[in-house]
Amino acid sequence: IKNVIDHEIFQLKSELDLLLTFNENLLHFDSSIVKKAAKTKVENFMKTLSNATDTQTKVSKGSHCRESKLENLEAATNILNVTEDISRTLASTLDVGSSTCIKLANISMTVMKKQLSDNTVSEWEAGDIKVNLPDQPNIAQEDSSVTVSFTSYNNLGSMMTSNDDFMSPVLSVNVIKTHLHKRSIQLNKPIEFLLHHKPFRKVRKRKC
Repeated sequence: IKNVIDHEIFQLKSELDLLLTFNENLLHFDSSIVKKAAKTKVENFMKTLSNATDTQTKVSKGSHCRESKLENLEAATNILNVTEDISRTLASTLDVGSSTCIKLANISMTVMKKQLSDNTVSEWEAGDIKVNLPDQPNIAQEDSSVTVSFTSYNNLGSMMTSNDDFMSPVLSVNVIKTHLHKRSIQLNKPIEFLLHHKPFRKVRKRKC
């Protein structure tokens, strides 16, 4: 699975780089065409990704092979890492006040760009997931715009644990900033999220 995922990631990055280079070289080109093309390429990538993870989940269910579990974890990690790269690319095609959304059976993604404002939040819902990220200077660009992406993976959790015991979707939230020296941002106002999970088969402590 890792080799398949890595190949798809490499191909997507190459295609998006070519698309953005093409857009930069043609100053009078309609940006909406590039936005639509980038979204289509990401959407096709995520369809392939969803099918691959579905297949791998069925194959790995009940398997106790340590190497297989580690490979699944590496593949899942690479998927989450490329989610940030995809978000940054899609964000570069947006104007302030606009967004782009992708909704598949097992994957949902929204990238939005807005103007920083006091006492407002970036809200997102996908299925049973709800997320609120309050606007704050820490997440704003130098032009006082805020760009954030929300992504949920319904079928990725089982690849991230060694015992197939993962009940909720995997949520990825990325703040896009031009100059970000660290991979994390300290928030003055905390992010709030609500996840629903399948019923537990036995009583135990919930883990997040």
